Amino acid sequence: MGAVNDVTEAALRELARTRAEEDSVLSVYLDLDPAHFAIAAARASEIDSLLDGAHRDVEAGERSRSERMHLREALAHAREVLDGHRSWARGAGALALFECPPLELSRLLRLPQPVRRAWVIADAPFIAPLTQVGPPGRVCVALVDERFARVARGDASGLRETISFGDQVHGRHSKGGWSQANYQRSRDEGVEAHLRHAARVLHDVLRVAPYDRLLIACTQPLWARVLAKLHADVRARLHPERVSVDVSDASIPDLERAARSALAEEQRAHEDALLAALRQQRGRGRAAAGLPAVLDALVQRRVAALMYDADLEVGGVLCSRCGWLGADAQRCPVDGATVERRESIVEEAVQAAIAQSAEVLALRDRPELGPMGAIAATLRF
Repeated sequence: MGAVNDVTEAALRELARTRAEEDSVLSVYLDLDPAHFAIAAARASEIDSLLDGAHRDVEAGERSRSERMHLREALAHAREVLDGHRSWARGAGALALFECPPLELSRLLRLPQPVRRAWVIADAPFIAPLTQVGPPGRVCVALVDERFARVARGDASGLRETISFGDQVHGRHSKGGWSQANYQRSRDEGVEAHLRHAARVLHDVLRVAPYDRLLIACTQPLWARVLAKLHADVRARLHPERVSVDVSDASIPDLERAARSALAEEQRAHEDALLAALRQQRGRGRAAAGLPAVLDALVQRRVAALMYDADLEVGGVLCSRCGWLGADAQRCPVDGATVERRESIVEEAVQAAIAQSAEVLALRDRPELGPMGAIAATLRF
């Protein structure tokens, strides 16, 4: 995990609903890749370069007087934020900043991984890069052996151990005979009681400080015994595979690496499942493939999951009056208004998907999307 991530589902929905009357929203993405910007001087140079480029864009474009005034104010505040106390740089791979004085919008989000530096001026925040980062999710990792248990919680910013406890369990007995059988029975009962205790703690943690995903590290012989004792609500959040770490002395960085690997594998499996569902549902009218079909489904608010190639840039049109989206048109078919052309309509598609609570996945290394125009969606109905 290891890096901060301020991108949440709530933040995405809020930004997706934000729209100004003019092109007065400034979106800035600052790359903080430690390979290039590890020192303050390099970051300062990058900030200057980025904001200077945005300033030239503001002054050179054909804009109304109020639009230019608001954008100048947005740039001044962006520079104030970025030139101020730079604690935001600690642990971040990139930064997203959204400024719009008419909306009293000033929102800074730290991202866990580098993104391409950019500025965008539009009537809404440019949020497509945020969907490639994804929300952090709340993670719980439990290490359980026959006597002790440790629980760590966190998200993409890292894990922190919050609970540790042990229970009285007899050691192994090797004398043989009835004595050994009775002793072993007592020991087994002690282990079972300890595992029930661990399961209760995980349920208590879920109720008091909810988590989205649970990973459990234990020995293979204990795995089935632990699972059998979990509350149904806890089991519903369980990663299906046992985490492989040395339970006796695993450090927090060990747990973070194991969790990162397990969740990446799970994300890949989730993408596989969605792509499989997409292929199956295309022939049943429950999927849309290609830009025109996807935009039409978004307009009808039918999209359950939107999938697109992370590098996709394709033109389209937007009706700023009613929000209609299309691949090409002169006028909006809904209200007859003149449409606005976008060099890439992907951003508007992402905003529309988030606004209707659809899942959004920006996919990489997925050639399956190629024959579908690099964009597709599964549908609710």
